[in-house]
Amino acid sequence: MGRADASVATRVEELFKTRWPRGNKTSNALVAEFVSRAVGRTIDRQYIYRIRTGRVRKVDVPVLEAIGQFFGQSLDYFSGATPDPADELQRALQDSGLQIAGLRAKKLTPEARHELARLVREASDILARDFPKTED
Repeated sequence: MGRADASVATRVEELFKTRWPRGNKTSNALVAEFVSRAVGRTIDRQYIYRIRTGRVRKVDVPVLEAIGQFFGQSLDYFSGATPDPADELQRALQDSGLQIAGLRAKKLTPEARHELARLVREASDILARDFPKTED
């Protein structure tokens, strides 16, 4: 595995560990399903696993971008650019459709913004699981 390969694998793995610190048996399948819809072709859970472990040498940009979208990160995240915590929180709120009354985000530290974004995504996941959208 080359240095660049390790970097992408490491960053993807960090996203998984941040989202699911205690692990999740279906995480690869969840990400694969999202990526498949985003790129318009089938991406299986094994492929996602191979990306995470660095076994895939070159990841297509649309696939990498979709993985980033799933976790609320831009493509820049994979290049080593530091994500703007303000953007991460804003993106999490937009993606989830949730609102936080009285939020004074500008007064939060970058660490607190990151943690709040993580909590928003987690709350959104729980709501989606417990209250699935139904067709009218």
